[in-house]
Amino acid sequence: MAGLTDLPPLGDDELATLFWGAKLPAPEWTHAAHLRMAWLTLAQHPIDESHVLLRVGIIRLNAFHGLIETPQRGYHETLTRVWLTLVDAARKADAGAGSRAFLELHPAALTREAPLRHYSRERLFSVHARACFVDPDLEPLPLV
Repeated sequence: MAGLTDLPPLGDDELATLFWGAKLPAPEWTHAAHLRMAWLTLAQHPIDESHVLLRVGIIRLNAFHGLIETPQRGYHETLTRVWLTLVDAARKADAGAGSRAFLELHPAALTREAPLRHYSRERLFSVHARACFVDPDLEPLPLV
């Protein structure tokens, strides 16, 4: 799963406020926090708008953490879209009562390895996939 040990001890409102304000501490910016922000953004916006909002938010937060965006490091366009798609598909099955409850409801669907059901490692972790969205080469993403 995203791992309950990976869940920041923040409520949804506090997590969103810190994320959108580019003030979320680096130790709190975990895989689970990424998924929770996808859930929170999708709860208020369609997937395409959520994608744009999260792209900007992640890049701003990376800058706050001192991370310099390079072709090998930083924001990853394909992974962001894949996770939004997987979270949106799972939300449609059962959204849960909040982002933490949602992660607890969908442990298998939201493991770190989930994108590798759809992409080969080489394709997903290519410089091209980091810079712009690439279609899966193994299994189609769920329709949302």
